[in-house]
Amino acid sequence: PDLKVVVTSATIDAERFARHFAGPGGPAPVIGVSGRLFPVEQRWRPFEERRDYGLEDAVADAVDELWSGPTGGGDILVFLPGEREIRDVAEHLRARLVRAARGGPAPEILPLYARLSQGEQDRVFAPSHGRRIVLATNVAETSLTVPGIRCVIDPGLARVKRYSWRSKVEQLQVEPISQAAADQRAGRCGRVADGVCVRLYDEQDYAARPRYTDPEIVRSSLAGVILRMHSLRLGSAEAFPFLEPPPRKAIADGYALLAELGALDEANALTSIGAELARLPLDPRVGRMIVEA
Repeated sequence: PDLKVVVTSATIDAERFARHFAGPGGPAPVIGVSGRLFPVEQRWRPFEERRDYGLEDAVADAVDELWSGPTGGGDILVFLPGEREIRDVAEHLRARLVRAARGGPAPEILPLYARLSQGEQDRVFAPSHGRRIVLATNVAETSLTVPGIRCVIDPGLARVKRYSWRSKVEQLQVEPISQAAADQRAGRCGRVADGVCVRLYDEQDYAARPRYTDPEIVRSSLAGVILRMHSLRLGSAEAFPFLEPPPRKAIADGYALLAELGALDEANALTSIGAELARLPLDPRVGRMIVEA
């Protein structure tokens, strides 16, 4: 009776979770904890990618607009899908620094993504005397807060991991973000004062997007989930009460892969190899290579 399970998220469909974990007294309680948020002005600046005009140009034009507008100083946070896009935009912005600075001191351009060294990442959080442009992946959306941000530029894109059970391949695809993710990005510039969010898409595009991001369980290989469930004796994946049940074909693909790796026998019972794989915090295919080695 003392046990409490607390589920937290910045972009959660809270009512759905509350219904799923309902008890005798009705839905689970929902507690909203909102931080102080100043007004954020939304600016819609849709662009069409052409041979002579790409994402880099759209971001640079948005930087020019924010630099010359009455935003009251502060740093700019630009969300980009991945490391390659960050490098391309950084190179493009550096070539236009004189124009962006409007005769004042040149801004500092700081990339932020997972593969950067700790020292490079720490530069984003260190105090700065000049204005900065931080180019980040969606790690800056919910995982961490970059200080001093007054303006956000959001192309509305993110790199999303998706597994195809047909081709057995996991891909990182650039996709439009959900409305919840877009709202979270916009909120990043209203933490310290009034902010401005420039969205590089139109309001109709935003309204047509799904309200929430697809949960990872419906876009990942389920082999590792099924293996862990067997090792913990949680029963079959088909009967488990998932909040968002994955497709049956995806479950069948997970079982087939585990059988191919020798982790499950013909009766779908855990083998000795499967028990070893379940102890490794790795994708079962990678774990099987290590066990074999």
